[in-house]
Amino acid sequence: MNPPRNNWTDSENIRLQKFKRGAGILLALPILVVVVIISIYFAVWRTDPLVRFTHMIWVLGFWMSGTVALFTFIIPVRLKISLPIPTLIVAIIFISLAIFFTPISRFTSAFPNQTILILPAVIGALNFITSWLIVLHFRKKVPPVYL
Repeated sequence: MNPPRNNWTDSENIRLQKFKRGAGILLALPILVVVVIISIYFAVWRTDPLVRFTHMIWVLGFWMSGTVALFTFIIPVRLKISLPIPTLIVAIIFISLAIFFTPISRFTSAFPNQTILILPAVIGALNFITSWLIVLHFRKKVPPVYL
């Protein structure tokens, strides 16, 4: 028995399928990055585990938030719906922060004592969780694709 067809053209279905695949990649990659970084930590890095783990969460949260904001800018532009300049500005800010804090030396100079490392850990985790949930929500909103 053939699956039911939706009222969309084949090219629209292919675009939806690509969007779902891209959203799936955005859902899987951050978890893969965390696993790889933790594996590298246990294999290579032995110093300052709290600083390194907090740095990873901090930078990953900014990368994820910037990526989601960038896609939130690109989608309406590609569909010729609007030009959401504030979303682009937010994406640029988040990605700039991720690039700036990627060297661990900059992170440790911004947060010199280990007592205040809870702040970047919480902010990074909130960015990570929020971005992941937004992508998951986007992915669930896309209708099933039948070609």
